[in-house]
Amino acid sequence: MAAGPPRSTTHEDRVSALVAAYFGIELQAEQLARMQQVTLGGGEWLFRQGDPGDALYLVVRGRLQAWAEPPPATGETELPESRLLGELGPGDSVGEVSLLTGEPRMAGVRAARDSLMIRIDHDLFEDLGISHPRLSLNLAGNVARMLQHGPSSRVRAAHAIALLPLRSEGPEAEFCRQLASHLAAEHDCLYLEARRLVDAGAPAGDIGEALKQWLADQEEQRDYLLYQCDPGQSAWTAFATRQSDVVLLVADADAEPDAARDVLESLGTDDSLRAQKYLVRLHRAGQAIRDTRPWLDRCRPHYYLHIGRSNLADLQRLARVLAGQATGLVLGAGAARGLSQIGVYRALHEAGVDIDWVGGTSIGSIVGAAIALRWEPEQLMEAGRESFVAGKPFSDYTLPVVSLLRGRRMRRLLTAQMDVQIEDLDLPYFCVSSNLGRGVMHVHERGSLVEAICASAALPGIMPPAVVDRELAVDGSVLNSLPVDVMRARPVGRVIAVDLSSAAHISVDYPQVPSPWAILRSRWLPFAKRIRVPNLLTLMLKSTEIGTLEQIRTNGQSADLLLRPPVRRFGITDVKAFDQLVEAGYRHTLEALEGWTQEQGPRAG
Repeated sequence: MAAGPPRSTTHEDRVSALVAAYFGIELQAEQLARMQQVTLGGGEWLFRQGDPGDALYLVVRGRLQAWAEPPPATGETELPESRLLGELGPGDSVGEVSLLTGEPRMAGVRAARDSLMIRIDHDLFEDLGISHPRLSLNLAGNVARMLQHGPSSRVRAAHAIALLPLRSEGPEAEFCRQLASHLAAEHDCLYLEARRLVDAGAPAGDIGEALKQWLADQEEQRDYLLYQCDPGQSAWTAFATRQSDVVLLVADADAEPDAARDVLESLGTDDSLRAQKYLVRLHRAGQAIRDTRPWLDRCRPHYYLHIGRSNLADLQRLARVLAGQATGLVLGAGAARGLSQIGVYRALHEAGVDIDWVGGTSIGSIVGAAIALRWEPEQLMEAGRESFVAGKPFSDYTLPVVSLLRGRRMRRLLTAQMDVQIEDLDLPYFCVSSNLGRGVMHVHERGSLVEAICASAALPGIMPPAVVDRELAVDGSVLNSLPVDVMRARPVGRVIAVDLSSAAHISVDYPQVPSPWAILRSRWLPFAKRIRVPNLLTLMLKSTEIGTLEQIRTNGQSADLLLRPPVRRFGITDVKAFDQLVEAGYRHTLEALEGWTQEQGPRAG
């Protein structure tokens, strides 16, 4: 990190405009001269949590990340992880609260890429307050608005993208050119190559502040900057990746993962290269996706996608992800009622709604996995009928020591059709389970798909718990029945969610629960009054659902399209109503789509 006075008139004009926009005041030249210019390389800290709050900063260019840094672990306590609170870009500010209160920094702030800030310390702020009485009031208003709305946890959309093929020639380089052309056809893009910078309007000379500022200006004026990089250790590639929000590593599926690791390591450490890393594996037509795990272990990307070399739909999906316009589908818990989600998928498919990311809980993890495998709706219908109607997974009773059902039938059915690794699925996928010992949610994005589903759908008391990393896990609905929040943390712009929770009020006409014999007599004797009592499975599922109803409402409200198929009349184990359940989901989704289209645009983030 380096500090010094601003140098150029252009820079002073830019700072003056930032201050005027933030504080609502006009500065004199001598006041501008007292402001420090602070530059950070990618990965450098502006300040750490707990540091003295002696200044506020205005972001001139680049991108910063605010992190909540937990206290160090003690004894046998598991080491906690830092949590990303939000991101800051040009025109944003940081450090106001500590400057006003004198309290230590509440979070750490780090540069995600090469960044330039203006520092206003306490002494300068007081002097400015004397000459501009409105300053403190305006700052207090800014702080109040920030505290009212809270920090945005959603990561800003990428605007600067480094295209990094594993080889300078071949399918990887060709794909980068195709992607650049596709983005340019839909958006205002500036495609930058090292040998043609001046032709694009960049200032002549070596890489320096003038070029950085020119690029920052271009980024403000355009939708995207696309940096074409080469896999060699060139100064241009190192520079471009430090200016980027996303580094897109494109590798042929037949290449060796060690080569990709070497390319990434040549760009710097994870601390210095803070841009999000996307791994794109290119596959030949008809080539099975396999062996992705070594790539993830060596490259450690934030996200990965599988793309067919000549598959336009895959290219469009990647473009949507990069543009913040991808659609995520979240499928909720609901036991047999979750079969209605097959109809939801059929309706979305017929309406031409492209699903780019899939997540689910419990029964939603099963339907979601089929979608991530790119099964056609007809194939999913056939498999669902075979597995849940003919397969009778809810009739697999056992001695009720751990659970009512053995779960072997369900596992056998899943293994026969979904025996793959999550990382080898066609579409990005996750499901969630609940860690029984630590009481935390586990997000499954790697490893055996069958094992992940068995954990996510392990209804407590009904199915046996699963073992995940040598710990017991039960149904994801115990902690999160509708994981829209998990999907929102992925690079999607829109979220469609299916809520199958039952908020219906249960009332009875008896003062206390009758004995089991009384209930049986009411059902067997022809003229006895029917006593309506929820069965054991319903009681267990309803008890699981109660604890997450408020979370379901909150998560549902954050979805762009929330679907609630009318399936309350069906029992939670009523798999014989398969066709009616599917039809209910299908009809409901078609009606909901009439007022919602894919072209509505992503939520602002």
